[in-house]
Amino acid sequence: MSLAKVAREAGVAVSTVSRYVRGELNVASETARRIDAALSAEGHPPVPKQVTGLSLGLVVPSLDNPYFSALADAVADAAATDGIDVFTALTGSSPSRERASVERLMRVPDVGGLIYLGMNSTNEAFAGRLAGEFPVVFLDEYVEAAGPRIAHVTANSFGGAYQATAHLISQGHRRIAHVGGPAGLRTADQREAGYRAALKAHGVEADEAMIVRGAFSSAFGMNFFAHMARAGAEPTAVFTASDIAAVGLLEAARRAGVSVPGDLSVIGCDGITLGEWTSPRLTTVAQPTEQMARKAVDEITRLAAGDSPADHVLSMQLVVRESTREHSA
Repeated sequence: MSLAKVAREAGVAVSTVSRYVRGELNVASETARRIDAALSAEGHPPVPKQVTGLSLGLVVPSLDNPYFSALADAVADAAATDGIDVFTALTGSSPSRERASVERLMRVPDVGGLIYLGMNSTNEAFAGRLAGEFPVVFLDEYVEAAGPRIAHVTANSFGGAYQATAHLISQGHRRIAHVGGPAGLRTADQREAGYRAALKAHGVEADEAMIVRGAFSSAFGMNFFAHMARAGAEPTAVFTASDIAAVGLLEAARRAGVSVPGDLSVIGCDGITLGEWTSPRLTTVAQPTEQMARKAVDEITRLAAGDSPADHVLSMQLVVRESTREHSA
C-alpha cells in the first residue's frame, strides 16, 4: 500500500494518513470518508475510529505576564487530570515565532490538537491544508481563521469592561481614563467598547484624551501619568485593560506621590494573583482562568474524537479590593 497515493487521492498530507491508519488521529467526517475510500481502493482494512494516547500542543506568548503563566498552568493541570501530555511553545508574542510554533507542533507525531494563546490577530500557519484537518482551540484571544475543527474559548471582555467602568461610575467618578490593550486585538477592542458603552449608558461623555492603547505590560502602565500630562487630562479613576498594566500604574503612582485610591481609583482586568499582594490590593474584573482551561481541554478532546466545534464565552467577575473608593467632588 502506498501512503503517498492514498494521501494524493484523499487530498491530505501523507503524515495525516499515517497517523490516521495508526489510530492516532481522527479527522472531519468528510476527510475520513475520502481517506477510507482511498484506503479501501488500496486493499487496506477499515480503520477503527478512535484516538489513543492524545497529547496536545500549547502555544503561549510569554510567561512574563502572570495572566498567561496562570492560564498555561491551568491548561497543564486540566490536561494532566485527563492523562494528556502537553508540549509547550513560547513565542514572545512574535508573529513569526507564533507561525513557526504552530507549524512545528502540528507535525509532532504524538500531538493530536492545539490550544493557542496568540497575541496577533492572524497566523498564516492556520491557512494551510494541514491546519484544516487539525483540532485547534483559540484560548483567550480571537484569531482570524476558519475551519471545520476550530473552536474558541474566551471570556466576555465587553461585559467585564462594562462591569469595571460601571463600578467606578457607581462610586461617583465621571472623569474615567482607559488604559487599553494593543490595537488590532479583539479582546482589547471589546474592552474599550465595554468601557465606552458603560459611560454612555450612565450619561457620561467619553474624553478621547483619557483613552490610550498599548501593550499588556507593566511598562505601559508605568507611562500612564506621562500620557495624561501630555493630554492635559486629570482623571479621578482609570480602568486598565490588564492587571499587569495596572500593577505598573500603581508603581508609577507611588513614585509620583499620587495616592491610590485617595487621588486616583484604579481597577484592572484579568484577576492575576499578584493583584492580591499589591499596595493597595487591586480591584479587578477576574477572568475564569480555570474554567477556560478546562473548557479548552474538553473541546480539544471532543474535536480529536471527530465532534463538531463549539465556541464558549465565559463571564468575568468583579472583585472589589482597596484600589477603588467613592469619589467626593
